[in-house]
Amino acid sequence: MLSLTDKLDSTLVVTGVGELPVNLAYNTVLKWYSIGEDKRMRIVDKIRVGWQLFFNGVVLDFGSADDYEVASRAISELLEYINEDPYNVPDDANSSSAPSPEVFSYSQDAEAIYASFIYDYGIDLIEERDKMRWEKFRALFNNLSPNSPFRRIVEIRQSDTSGLKGEELVKLTEAQTYYRLKGQSTSQVDDAIGAMFSMLATQAKQNQ
Repeated sequence: MLSLTDKLDSTLVVTGVGELPVNLAYNTVLKWYSIGEDKRMRIVDKIRVGWQLFFNGVVLDFGSADDYEVASRAISELLEYINEDPYNVPDDANSSSAPSPEVFSYSQDAEAIYASFIYDYGIDLIEERDKMRWEKFRALFNNLSPNSPFRRIVEIRQSDTSGLKGEELVKLTEAQTYYRLKGQSTSQVDDAIGAMFSMLATQAKQNQ
């Protein structure tokens, strides 16, 4: 989570390995989300690719089950940090002003997100690849203005058609059809990744 007083950590203490440099550029995290969406990849392959992304593939060669366990625990801990939300707590799940992860996809909405960062902040995300940290990206993303292209799309998806008639109903229905999510939402990807790590944790316990 972003702090105005503490510096952003550039390392993570990995159990069984030690302190390692960690790559938390925003595009690295978004790449992980695209991997999470890929149903064709096996869990073990996702773990290897995730380790390569976040830790540059150092130390582990995945020659044993222990390597996969170390990597999965480290990535799981990292994802908890990545998904931290200062406003969305268990007792007040609807308090966040951020767009609900149930109604967008980082992959499908990439163009709208890119355009919105330029619209609101004058920031070209292509030029910020490998430079902007995830924490900064998330803070800006969560606070995009209602008039930004991305937030307008989210509003269309969430709009209620009940009570609308005639041309107004037709226009909103057509817009919702055009902008509908064609794959998994960010929330579904998070759930799938969580289930993946739960499965790995169960398997690790069974093998002890």
